Amino acid sequence: MKIRKSFAVLLSLAMLLGVGVIAESKFKAGEYEKTVNGMNGPVSVKVTFTADSIEKIEVLDHMETPGIGDYAMEKVAEDIIEKQSLAVDSVTGATISSAVLKNAVKVCVEEAGGDVKALSEKFPKEPVEDIELTADVVIVGGGGAGLTAAVTALENGASVILIEKTGILGGNSLVVGGFYNAPDPARQDNKYQAERAPALDTMIEDALAEDPVNDEHKALQDAVREEFEAYKASDKTMFDSANWFALQTWNGGDKVAEIDMVKILAGNAEAGLHWLESLGQEFAENVHHGGGAMYPRSHQAVMPNGTGYISALRGQLKDSENYTEFTDTEGKSLIMDGDAVVGVNAVGKDGNKVTLYANKGVVLSTGGFAGNVELRQKYCEGDKWPDLGKNVGTTNLSGVTGDGIFMAEAAGANLVNMEQLQMLPYCNPKTGMLNDNLLQSGTSIFLNKEGKRFVREDGRRDEMSLAFMQQTDGLVYMVCRPTAEYEELRSLAGQSVPYLVENKVSGYIYAKDIADLALQLNLPEDVVREEIEYYNEYASEQKVDKFHRASYSMPLGEGPFISYERKTAAHHTMGGVEIDEHTHALRPDGSIVKGLYCAGEITGVVHGANRLGGNAIVDYLVFGRIAGEHAAKGE
Repeated sequence: MKIRKSFAVLLSLAMLLGVGVIAESKFKAGEYEKTVNGMNGPVSVKVTFTADSIEKIEVLDHMETPGIGDYAMEKVAEDIIEKQSLAVDSVTGATISSAVLKNAVKVCVEEAGGDVKALSEKFPKEPVEDIELTADVVIVGGGGAGLTAAVTALENGASVILIEKTGILGGNSLVVGGFYNAPDPARQDNKYQAERAPALDTMIEDALAEDPVNDEHKALQDAVREEFEAYKASDKTMFDSANWFALQTWNGGDKVAEIDMVKILAGNAEAGLHWLESLGQEFAENVHHGGGAMYPRSHQAVMPNGTGYISALRGQLKDSENYTEFTDTEGKSLIMDGDAVVGVNAVGKDGNKVTLYANKGVVLSTGGFAGNVELRQKYCEGDKWPDLGKNVGTTNLSGVTGDGIFMAEAAGANLVNMEQLQMLPYCNPKTGMLNDNLLQSGTSIFLNKEGKRFVREDGRRDEMSLAFMQQTDGLVYMVCRPTAEYEELRSLAGQSVPYLVENKVSGYIYAKDIADLALQLNLPEDVVREEIEYYNEYASEQKVDKFHRASYSMPLGEGPFISYERKTAAHHTMGGVEIDEHTHALRPDGSIVKGLYCAGEITGVVHGANRLGGNAIVDYLVFGRIAGEHAAKGE
């Protein structure tokens, strides 16, 4: 079973006049269908030919990465029809999906009797002129932070130019898990469980009993304590607040982050959630506990991965007369006027110079460097992560390589916490990606190759990752209880779980009961049964278990189960440019780099030594909005 995804590209024959390559090509008119192997599964394509042209290309079914592979195939299909040629450029950042589409069309051309050789001849490239433009705000990086800053700058009356290194807007924000942390009393109360969870209350009490390390820590504890006491005197079913969110985030990052910046993150999360919804972003009704989030305050996007967020943001930009974007355009350096940043030097896809001047400010939002092997070994390899070499997978897209961090440094910005890198458990063992994860974190456990649990599944990502790496072959089985009908189950990327099971993708299995689970995973049944029965007992009674797990949605029961193989991968860098509460880049002496704002994973003061799951989108949303507003005002 595959995802249904169709698009058609039509062009009138009148538009084709004068295109030389196809004029002499002939086809057997009709429709031709072909299924080829894609990056994540089969891709089915239908191509319609007239006697003289490629008239229509439809991608009928595919399992490519949402927002990346599907976008690339649509763009390549448009180009093939427009140029009536197979020698079209691949989309930067999605070369495999681009090649898959071209290959499928090529096979259809062959079956239609077309001249593949002639259609594959490259056109001579025309010279591309240099570009020089000015806007109020120039943004480098078209991921979540950059797009958020662009929307907000426009809301504040500024003109905006945005450049993106690859051919696709969204960056790593497209391939995230898709959940957003925020205290949300309207959704949390009576949604998570029917009665108070004693284990959650214990978690709060433990955090409040900790000796404060400074006055800011004590003040935050006192604020949470007052709120928690009021909650206990109420009839509410679950406690949460911006202060508790901030305290958990700071504690979860080993108290390395700037506590005032963490409070800004947490204090603006709910408002950011509602702003997203006003743009059309949709969330599932129930708040859950996302992987590594530490608490059940995660709002899950309805659309796959991070595509809904990017779609909502782009929807605000497409009709704006004051907005210009350039893809396949790489920022190289910042233009300085004395000690102030006034623009960006960039290079277009064809090597042309792109010079952009900013009347009010430049926003850097180019992301981190977890996918850059050289940089992560240089900065992050050490006692905690002794081997971050090329054999370690990554969740990052190829275009996210940390460029903007060093552009900022060259302009005088201070870099902090560069040694802090987050490994992520529950990644695809071969690709490192998250796409084929099943959204069942509240009903999941981890079993090693001996059939035993070994770590709390609701804990910190770094602790889970280290525990994963200590297991046999570093391989773990994620086991969950389906909370929907089997035929309706979908991965984070919207892939059909029955398809994944039937085709044994990533070790996916469906087991009817514990004995079947142990048999299919080749694990000792008695060990697996003992582990699941122990988990069921503590989940039923909402008690803290021997691994210190404190958050449960429901017991696993006796089956059925879904299971699949997971390993750790390099995910997020918490270090980067030091910024202040207005997202100004700061110099080592604490003064601002005039005209320069930074938002998203490029910054280094928000997450500390470990980022809570579900906080990356909050980060780019909250600080992207701040950057867009202050850059638009030149403040």
